[in-house]
Amino acid sequence: MNSRYDAASAAMVFTTTHLSAFAVAAPSHRFGDLQRVAWANDAIDAMAARDVIRGVSETRYEPHAEVTRADFIALLVRALELRGSGSATVAFSDVSSSAYYYDELAIASELGIARGTGDGRFEPTLAISRQDVMTLVQRALAAADRELPAGGSLDRFADQAEVAAYARESAAALVAAGIVQGVGDGKLEPR
Repeated sequence: MNSRYDAASAAMVFTTTHLSAFAVAAPSHRFGDLQRVAWANDAIDAMAARDVIRGVSETRYEPHAEVTRADFIALLVRALELRGSGSATVAFSDVSSSAYYYDELAIASELGIARGTGDGRFEPTLAISRQDVMTLVQRALAAADRELPAGGSLDRFADQAEVAAYARESAAALVAAGIVQGVGDGKLEPR
């Protein structure tokens, strides 16, 4: 059962299908390889406790590893608690039904979030680009009925011409919403 903390009411909020006694508990995840990213420990622990992230093992997170397309889709679907019909399948030729991210990718595909890289492929093991992150986040927020402002602009970024055509609208919407602010030096580094 997923839940969330509602700061306005200072309470944990969840949906149930039956009346029972409930207790709030959170599993403790302590990855042993976070010393060099101490600033991120609390966020990583909180996301691991909610099963948004899982690490590469029970004790290792590998915070400096590149994030793959598969890992990002899994994280995004879990973080937003997106649900599909339960009968969706993945039509990408390079994704096995036994893949650890299969269920999340099926949901993302059904909701129109994940559309692949072309030729019926998803390329799950490729490192995800910033422009793909922006595109997937915008689509996921729309699927979760969290619309972003329209009409944003990328003009303030020196490398805005490097943003692929398919990602421009998503990137502009995330910039307008204040979710994306660039990497410094007036750049987005989309690729």
